[in-house]
Amino acid sequence: MVPGARGYVQFNMAGEVIDGALPTMPRVKSHFRSLPYTQVAEALETVAGSGASASAKLCLRFAVLTAARSGEARNATWDEIDFDAREWRIPPERMKAASEHRVPLSDAALEVLDRAKDCHDGSNLVFPSPLKPGKPLSDMTLTKILRDTGLADRATVHGFRASFRTWALEQTDTPWAVAEAALAHSLGNSTQQAYIRGDAYTKRRKLMDQWAQYLEGS
Repeated sequence: MVPGARGYVQFNMAGEVIDGALPTMPRVKSHFRSLPYTQVAEALETVAGSGASASAKLCLRFAVLTAARSGEARNATWDEIDFDAREWRIPPERMKAASEHRVPLSDAALEVLDRAKDCHDGSNLVFPSPLKPGKPLSDMTLTKILRDTGLADRATVHGFRASFRTWALEQTDTPWAVAEAALAHSLGNSTQQAYIRGDAYTKRRKLMDQWAQYLEGS
């Protein structure tokens, strides 16, 4: 490579040598801020007393009770809810793993859905935006609740899933695979997944009932 007009080379002559000699820099993992599970119930009470819309407050509570991702809860539709079976069926196209996820609904989660009927705007959305009829709540709407209540520096909406997972580990005898299935996480490697055909639904129902009872202090 011919040096430039000022005598500078156009690439680092020692770059590859130095790069080969230096150790690989470790990746720094960042985690979603999450509250200790002992503080989640109080946080939900704080949210319930905030000035946010009923739809937004109920959506956040529903997400926490079901350990769901924000988008899964915000985009929930009434045809996904089976009150008789006490379950929420999230279709594959709305799941991170692209497979249907059945969520057993506790009494507390069903109560949230009953209250959400008052937010009905004529659409199929369980938690519609009060500002944009027919549209789901935005992710920033739930984040704003945390900001307005002073919780945002300690928690994110997604972080409540970590609170749930830590509680399941430390306060229950739930098997690892059951707790992971409750979060809709893939279990094991591709070979193991080929042999896992169930979703531990009965065991997950017990777990979600325990979580709701823990949050309600019973």
